[in-house]
Amino acid sequence: NNNNNNNKEHKPLIQDALHLIYDNPAILLLGAAQSLFEACMYIFIMQWPPSINDAVHAAYGATAETPYGTVLSCFMASCLIGATLFGHLSKNGIPTEESTALMLTVAALAVGSATTAVSTAIPSLASLTISFLVFEGCVGMYFPSTSALRSKYIPDAHRSTIMSLFGIPLNVLVVTVFLASERLGVRGALGIATAFLNVAAMSTYKLHSMKRRASPTITFK
Repeated sequence: NNNNNNNKEHKPLIQDALHLIYDNPAILLLGAAQSLFEACMYIFIMQWPPSINDAVHAAYGATAETPYGTVLSCFMASCLIGATLFGHLSKNGIPTEESTALMLTVAALAVGSATTAVSTAIPSLASLTISFLVFEGCVGMYFPSTSALRSKYIPDAHRSTIMSLFGIPLNVLVVTVFLASERLGVRGALGIATAFLNVAAMSTYKLHSMKRRASPTITFK
């Protein structure tokens, strides 16, 4: 019985996780950046096929077939390049907060460029493809960088609970954009994704600023 009581006392609770988020702005900033970026990934998954298809038809005619398999393979290669780049930056002593903030800025610029490309009367296939490849490279950097930041700022005992809590706004954002996709269109959805990425970048720059001011570095064990 005593063991059961001890387990209950040490079991992380949702309210404990909420108090931890409230007391540590760094966790809130990290969670905001994560939710917004992952929402953009899902928006991208929904919007890249129709946007690439329209650009292919504009460039080669309505009967042209879109090579979805080839495009997807190129996206995967870009992800690999992004992950490799993160490893290279880390080995050269670049703080993860700094590299992540830069990555989110590049991602915002890439999706913003894609939004501009699909807004024209004749979508530019080259511009759209380059923008999407750059964004996929940022996706490749995102996973290892976010994993490193989670282990740095979020205590092990509460990590799964806190990540689940940040999954709530993520799902709300994705479902909202999905339900409004017909009214938004590709341009509107990508425009929202660009706004999300800008906010995510600002959150990470704020996190980086907090780290630079902190002495010693903000960490949890």
